[in-house]
Amino acid sequence: MAIDLVNKYPAMAAWLERCAEVAAYLWERGWAERNAGNLSVDVSDLIDGGEIDSSTAEARPLPFAYPRLASRRFLVTGTGRRFRDVCRDTQRNMCILRMSAGGDSYRIIWGGDGTPDFKPTSEFPSHLRVHEYLRESSPHRNVVLHTHPTELIALSHLPDLQEEEPINRALCGVHPEVKVFIPRGVGLVRYMIPGTEALALATVAAFRKRHVVTLWQKHGCVAVGRDVTETFDLIDILNKAARIILLCKAAGGDPQYLTVEQLEELKDAFGLKA
Repeated sequence: MAIDLVNKYPAMAAWLERCAEVAAYLWERGWAERNAGNLSVDVSDLIDGGEIDSSTAEARPLPFAYPRLASRRFLVTGTGRRFRDVCRDTQRNMCILRMSAGGDSYRIIWGGDGTPDFKPTSEFPSHLRVHEYLRESSPHRNVVLHTHPTELIALSHLPDLQEEEPINRALCGVHPEVKVFIPRGVGLVRYMIPGTEALALATVAAFRKRHVVTLWQKHGCVAVGRDVTETFDLIDILNKAARIILLCKAAGGDPQYLTVEQLEELKDAFGLKA
């Protein structure tokens, strides 16, 4: 099946390579301990159905209906699967699934190493809510990436950075690239039990305000983008800023943040709207 997919859909082959590449980055940085983190890509525009949709796999119900995602196809990491294994063998550790016409169930149509108990990530309901938002607001973005960046998680534990505005002032003020590449800043969702509908809805609300990256307090972060590499880059930039803040504090002082005037100069220089 993998050979047929690669031969018939060359664009999918390129996506699988990029997913494997980013999976390796996440593992190497220590952001994907054990089976931590997950990835989904809306690949509906890359494959045209036909042979790949002829799967006789059992339809599996979802806890909620996602009508905006009816009949769409997603490349998704599996539950319990490790990013360090995704980078070695995407077919065994990811799958492509097709949503039902009602958006309330799915069938696995490729990958998942052919085992009947393979399931998409337990965070898939959160991914689906975010993909619904993307279809509505920015359909050119088709990637949802969740991972556990060490320094960002540590930052979310600091008592003076428990609100969205202070944590954005800190991240933007310590590293110019944050303002340049994430001009609207990051959303912040207070700690919630992973995999819940409450977390999914809170994440979408944060994205509506902040656009491309949302921090899950004391847990990790979620980013969206047009390409899996670009999406990884957003998290990488933010985690560098968090690391700078923590290094300054570890050295015994607070960072000398960029001033309001310096941030305004960045906006003017790069034509930023936020």
